[in-house]
Amino acid sequence: MRTMMAATVLTAAAILPTAVTAEQFDGKRPLYCSAFRMFECDLSHGCVPVTTDEIGIAGAWHIDFKKKQVVCASANSKPNAIDRVELLDGKLFLSGIQDGLPEERDGVAWSVSINNPNGVMTIMVAGEGVGIVGLGSCVPQ
Repeated sequence: MRTMMAATVLTAAAILPTAVTAEQFDGKRPLYCSAFRMFECDLSHGCVPVTTDEIGIAGAWHIDFKKKQVVCASANSKPNAIDRVELLDGKLFLSGIQDGLPEERDGVAWSVSINNPNGVMTIMVAGEGVGIVGLGSCVPQ
């Protein structure tokens, strides 16, 4: 798993310098984002490193600003609605609230911050008694 993450980071690093300019992350162009490091936080254990597989979320997704959706890169995934998009202080912010399974108390609030001009991304997910923090990057599609 660490080898795959390292390869993804190196690929993103190779793409970013040639493909990204300051106006790339303005909330108008579609993006492809990947999380390289994930942490799960709760009161009992603090924050511990986890993989996306361990916490049951996708490690990569497409952001479509025209449709106001985030779609996991894995096949047959359900789109998540983007409730708010804002460009502030050289960062693009996205946020939303989503429910999980019917009849379950698994709703979460999420937010993503993407830095201009390098595409460095931070994602936060807050649920019932648990928080997820992810670090990665985005590239324009």
